[in-house]
Amino acid sequence: MLNGFYSLSYLDVIYAALMALVITQIILSFSKMRKTMARERLKQSLGSEFERLAVIKHCKNLFPVSTVNFRGKVFTAGMRVRITTLQKRIIEGEFIGKNDSDVLCVITGQHIIAHEINKIEDMTEM
Repeated sequence: MLNGFYSLSYLDVIYAALMALVITQIILSFSKMRKTMARERLKQSLGSEFERLAVIKHCKNLFPVSTVNFRGKVFTAGMRVRITTLQKRIIEGEFIGKNDSDVLCVITGQHIIAHEINKIEDMTEM
């Protein structure tokens, strides 16, 4: 087995060492780039989640009344509700609260919706 190594010239050994160095550096740079991209994705998702929580907290301050009596049904903050408006638009989400102007706040998957109670046709618990 050593006979095969003895037959290599010095240039062959240097070439093999340089190729090993280059391949190692390429692998390390791809690994570093992958870790950096993962950190950026995590940072973006955490940042948007913190912003979302801050907006929800602000909505709770703007809509402080946590219970609503709508046509004999009582809804409390945190309940999942389905609202049908007079325009036949359906809103499904988490009930946050109501303010003194009779405006409800509902958080859906991507939106925060405020809607007047007198323009709601039906409201049910999900």
